[in-house]
Amino acid sequence: MLLLGTIVSEPSAKPVVPFADYHQHLFSSAKAAAVYEPPLPSISLPADLTSLIVARERAQNDVARLATLYAKNALMLNTQDDDSASWIRGSQAVAKEASIYFDEPFRITPVAYEINGSTAFVAGYYSTIKGNSQRHLAHLFLSLKKEDGIWRIVAELPSFPGPPHRDPSTADQLIRQLDDAGIQKAVILSVAYQWGSEEGCRDCTREEEYAKVKAENDYTSGQVGKYPNRLVGFCSFNPLKDYAVEELNRCSKLSGMIGLKLHFGNSRVDIRRPDHLEKLRAVFRAANQLKISIIVHLWTDAAYEKEGAQHAQLFLDRLLPEAPEVTIQIAHLAGGGRATPSALAVFADAIAKGDPRTKHLYFDTATITEGESTESLKQDAQFIREIGVNRILYGTDSSPPNPPPRVSWGLFRTLVPLTDDEFRSIAGNVAPYLQGI
Repeated sequence: MLLLGTIVSEPSAKPVVPFADYHQHLFSSAKAAAVYEPPLPSISLPADLTSLIVARERAQNDVARLATLYAKNALMLNTQDDDSASWIRGSQAVAKEASIYFDEPFRITPVAYEINGSTAFVAGYYSTIKGNSQRHLAHLFLSLKKEDGIWRIVAELPSFPGPPHRDPSTADQLIRQLDDAGIQKAVILSVAYQWGSEEGCRDCTREEEYAKVKAENDYTSGQVGKYPNRLVGFCSFNPLKDYAVEELNRCSKLSGMIGLKLHFGNSRVDIRRPDHLEKLRAVFRAANQLKISIIVHLWTDAAYEKEGAQHAQLFLDRLLPEAPEVTIQIAHLAGGGRATPSALAVFADAIAKGDPRTKHLYFDTATITEGESTESLKQDAQFIREIGVNRILYGTDSSPPNPPPRVSWGLFRTLVPLTDDEFRSIAGNVAPYLQGI
């Protein structure tokens, strides 16, 4: 019986959250250092500029002291707002804004300067220093003017964040992101293939390159091993290298490594070249014998956008038959970050016709919303339906630089015009290689 005035609410619906993130990466120390450009080296400034910089550091949260360092009509670019940047004008207003940027002591690390009469600039970073560790929090540009013999700041332009940290990415960090998103499991794809690219290991001998490949795969295995109930790993390498099958066999014995990631673009693979195709077929045969699933980044270069149908057809005709017993997952909906319609059309047609070669074929959605137009996203949704939502696996890709899983899934749900039931189906999909793990 309900009493008058009682408010009855329906039980809140359980949020739709993916069971797993099927496309993640972790970087070892060596790979992180190679992937991200190092910050520019610090330099010394003339004494008078140094005095201004030191005063700016020491004033930190003191609005009154800060105001004396800025010109009367000084400008500051506020980039703290996630949605937009805005200008702040006037020494008092700028000082008030500058005072709230950092809660802990910071240093300004200059990397360039120039003096031209009564004007100057200083470029650098806002940095924190703890012991022997320095971390750049943001980029910085100061425009200066000398008034009455004293340098003052005319414009301060901070840009957040600072340069990418060249630290390794870890399983601990990823688990926190997965917990934030409510995701139970993740598939970690080794980036060892990058050491086998033209830019990956310049001037390396074959032995030096292969040592780096093994070390990166070992790093992924070690990180996965910290959370064996939540993480699995896929080893990787350039399939054109003479150590490819050797490394596949070695990887198959590493703890937690259950699959193989191939990146055709980074490895400069051209599936249309007979010599490349034969090397790929050997790798696919070996993976099939070892019962190792394969994730393939099929996209190669800008020309692929128009020629994707050729690549997809060759993939169907010449590679899938070499691995008929294992799961094959096509990354990024057959694109290089976003879907490639010309390739997807081939796969969708084969699936619609019941082509037995597509029996174990899946596709992940990693980064497909990045830079896509509304019309392209509608087309993606249509291809997802033609392929079958039961074959679609959610993926984030490495974060950073991409958004973390919770944000990435939110973008996918918000931007791709699928129904709630379709999203729920995709979220619940469990790839065969994860079943029972």
